[in-house]
Amino acid sequence: MGKYVDDALALRVWEAAAAVASLPGVPVVPFVWDGGRWVTQGGEYRDLPLIRRGMGEWLLAVAVEMDAASSSAARRTKLRDRLSGLYEAMPDARTEEEETRLTTEIGEVRRLLGIEDARARITVDYATAQRARDVAEEIRSASVGRANQLLSQASQFDAFRAVMKDPAEWVAALGTAPRNEHVRTSAVWEAFSLAEPALARSLGIKTGKRLLFAAMDKRFGARRKLSGYEGWRGAALPVTAG
Repeated sequence: MGKYVDDALALRVWEAAAAVASLPGVPVVPFVWDGGRWVTQGGEYRDLPLIRRGMGEWLLAVAVEMDAASSSAARRTKLRDRLSGLYEAMPDARTEEEETRLTTEIGEVRRLLGIEDARARITVDYATAQRARDVAEEIRSASVGRANQLLSQASQFDAFRAVMKDPAEWVAALGTAPRNEHVRTSAVWEAFSLAEPALARSLGIKTGKRLLFAAMDKRFGARRKLSGYEGWRGAALPVTAG
């Protein structure tokens, strides 16, 4: 196979990486998609070279986890055998110190077993795991257009999306327009939905819409009913909102 991967395989790499992203011990995703651009976990913007390098290095680290997931069965068996042996040894502990040591070791083995059990629930085929490194290299060294294409694929998965905790955060990022201009309610709602699809999942569509409208009213004043639609005076939608 060549160095670069086709779009279908690259998409499978991101899907596998998204499944691995939440495992204990896996590095935190350095950048997330907020609906309009890639930002840090804290919501700060960085330029493309830093985003490319950060996401590429993260995917290289995750490739190790993909390999680990594909060979987890043997480690799980070994850890279960070790855990069984520790439980059997516990009644024979002669001192409090020995019992404490066994208890501590049992806790550690159970922690490691939990990680392996989580890995075992991830299905990563050999080809996908191997090509994850190639996707990482493409992000870091390919043309800007190709890097953006690969990052766009990643933005489709929840693991790479920012969590919107408060609709007011999104409203605060809206620009302002001349006071004699109005924004249609439907346009704002559609843009908000595009900016953060997680809203409907976390709050529900009706609750999310109600909280959005309340936040808009608080910032831009109550909606005004005009002929055929209602909207807010002075609210402008940024291009990245959709």
